[in-house]
Order: sequence, then structure tokens, then C-alpha cells
Amino acid sequence: MKKQFYFLLCLIFICSCTQNKPTDVIVLKNATIYNGKGDVIKNGIIIIQGGTIVEIGDKTVNIPKSVEIIDITGKFVTPGLIDSHIHFAQTGFFDARPNVVDLRDYFDFDELQNDLKNNPQSYYDAYLRSGVMGVYDVGGFLWSITRQKEAENNYKAPHVAASGPLLSGVDETRLDYFNTSDAKQMVYLSSPEMGRETVKQYSKLGSTGIKIWGVMLKDSSFMKSLQAVADETHNQNNKLIVHATSLDQAKEALRLGAKILVHSVDDKEVDEEFIQLALKNDIIYLPTITVTRGYLEAFKSFKEKRDFDDANNALDVRAKTFLETSTDYLDKLPKDFNLEERISLLKNLCLRTEPIMMLNLKKVHESGIRVAVATDAGNPGTFHGISIYDEMEIMQKAGIEPKDIIIMATQNGAIAMERANDFGTLEKGKFANLIILEEDPAIDITNFRSITHVMRSGVINPIHNE
Repeated sequence: MKKQFYFLLCLIFICSCTQNKPTDVIVLKNATIYNGKGDVIKNGIIIIQGGTIVEIGDKTVNIPKSVEIIDITGKFVTPGLIDSHIHFAQTGFFDARPNVVDLRDYFDFDELQNDLKNNPQSYYDAYLRSGVMGVYDVGGFLWSITRQKEAENNYKAPHVAASGPLLSGVDETRLDYFNTSDAKQMVYLSSPEMGRETVKQYSKLGSTGIKIWGVMLKDSSFMKSLQAVADETHNQNNKLIVHATSLDQAKEALRLGAKILVHSVDDKEVDEEFIQLALKNDIIYLPTITVTRGYLEAFKSFKEKRDFDDANNALDVRAKTFLETSTDYLDKLPKDFNLEERISLLKNLCLRTEPIMMLNLKKVHESGIRVAVATDAGNPGTFHGISIYDEMEIMQKAGIEPKDIIIMATQNGAIAMERANDFGTLEKGKFANLIILEEDPAIDITNFRSITHVMRSGVINPIHNE
């Protein structure tokens, strides 16, 4: 049965690659299906035509004659995963973050960003090979907005949502580290008028959200400008996305009408006021618990090569190169950079904040606030695609049931991307975006690592060459 299963899937894969479009009709039969809404279908049947699910249900579903039937008895099917917080303008190493470690004597930042703009396929592959069918770029150059349309009908890419450049009140000299000679991904919010015009510009270009980097509560001028941004975002029928990691900042963001909080509250336990504000706004909470530890591992990799679990060969070429050569940069660090001190600070930060983030995740979830899985991929140590497994696993460690994490990683991510009508759940009329697993993810979320095949809009690909 297993050999027959792999043979049939490989045949369909070859056909799909030749045509570069969905095959006519595919029937997946006898798997356990988790539809992304909390429902389980035993011995399930999914009928796919033209990239769309035309029927899904149990063994009573009527299968048309003369169609390709693939028996996947004993397998598990979920919707494609969604990472609700990534950055295409970052690589997973410090070459894209000169504000943290300045390696611009060895990496031309402008050339790097031009390459990331024009050659996204390695990251697309990393996501699809990890089972990720949708990504939300919540902060990048203006070209990230155009990527939404470019990736949409590319069966070798995840669906993309993007908010465009971030608005911030941080000193412009610090923001310049993120920007090239001719483009910005970090924009100084200089006045209410400037804020309103920027919101109009990004919204006209098609941004899926307006991102704020930091809430400077004691800067009255910034807060006045932020209020204008919030008002104009509402006027443009767009949504406010806020980076706020302290409870006070997060509550102020909610008072301003934020719809997405892109990081955990990590300084103290969330209180009832926060919960009520979040419920009132119907927000989506993106924990990104593992990103700080990613930085820690990236700094440690200067001293010793990092051992990374990539059984499905999902890492992109650039990430593989960094992992293999990271120790080469130890003697290239700026002379005033104290690596041991930075490692110690990050260790202590993880020890202090991770328990708070995990506590708040559980409390937020149990209060009924919607949570979506998000990694902040692209930051040093948090690689595109594969990092979603670490994030889901720490969410499980925080006490979230695997069955709930499946929803957070599928349906809720699609809601964040404003694509819930198209994908995120396995339902009749939606895109056939799904993954096939050897092991049951509802028993242990680590079983998402047992992925064997991905299907994006009806096009199926094996993870391994069977």
C-alpha cells in the first residue's frame, strides 16, 4: 500500500510539474482529515478539480468514475500551514540586520536587498517544503507589497500578504541601518500629516495592514502622529498592526484600534483590561516566542556551528551557507562588539521572558482571543519555512492543545492574511492547499515534521524523492 501510495503521488507530481498547473481531478481517500476548523473526518475523502476542493467528507462521499484515486490510508491531512509573521527582506543571519551586528564590510547591503527583491524562489521553496502555504510579511520594502500579486498564481510559491514599510518614532539614524540608498523599509513617523499620507499611499498600493514598530508612550509628538495613522488606517479600511511587547504599550495599541499584535506581551502577565480590549477589537495575537532564542543561537554560532534539524531539506541555500560558515565571521565582528556579553544578555532575556510569553499565550487563548502561529522568520537564527515547527512546539509546551495549534496554524493565519475565504481550512469551494503527514499532529504537534507531500492549489509535490 505504501509503495502504491508513493508511486501514484509521484506520477501526479510529474504530471503537475510538466503542465505547471493543477491536474484535472484528484481524489485523496481514507486519510484522517483535520479541516482547520476543529473538525476531524475519519476515513476522509477529498475531491479536487482545477485546484479547488469540490467535495470533502467521509466515506459516504460519491467518487466520480474514471478519476485518479490515491489511497492514503493511515495518513493525516491538514490545511497548508500559515506563518503570520515573516520578513522577506531578512535572511536568517546578520547580513540583513546591520543594526544588530554591522557586517557591511563583508556584505553589501544594497546588493543583498536587490537580490532578495529579485530572487525570492529559494524562500518560496523553503516555505512549501515545510508545508507553509501562506505567509504574512509584516514589514519590508515597498516591493513586498507587489509580491502579493506576483506569488498568487505561482504554484511554486506560498500565498503572500504584506504590509509594506514599517512606521516608527525611533531616531532616524537608527532606522537608516534598515534602509538602502534608494529605498526604505523603516520610515520615520515625523508628523500626523506625513502619517496620514503614508497610510493612503500604502493602502492604494494594496498593503494588507499598516505596521507600527514600537509605541513610544512618553513621546507626545509621536503619539499624536500615531493617533493620526490609526484614524487614517480606519478611514482607508485597512488594519493597524503593532509591534508592542510591554503590557502598557500593547494596551495603548488596542485603544488605538490595533487589529494585530505581532509579538507577545513579555514584561508581565496580561490583565483583564488587556483581555477585554483585545476581545472588543477582535484582534489576532501573534506570540513569536522563539525569535529571541533564535538570536541567541545565531550569536552562539559565531563560536560553534549550529546543529540544525532539517530532515526534510527545507532550508534555503543562503541559510545552509550561513550554518556552514558562521564561525568564519568570528574574527570579522566589530572590535567594540562583545560577543560573550551579548550571549549572556540574551540567555538571561530568554530565561526572563519565555515563561511570561508562554503564560500569556495560554491566558490569551483561554480568554477567547484569536491566536495565529507566527515566527518572525528572517531575523537572525529564525530561518524561513522550517522555523514554524519550533514555534508550534513551544506553543504546545506552553500548554496549548495540538488540536488548537492546528487551527492557529491554518484558519487563524488565513484570517490574519484576509484570505479566509480562499484557504486556511479544507472546505468545498476553497483552494486545495493541504499537507500529508505520516504521524498524527493532533496527538503531538511535533508530528508536523513527518510531512511527506504538499499540495498548493491542486499541485502536489513530494517532500522526499521516493
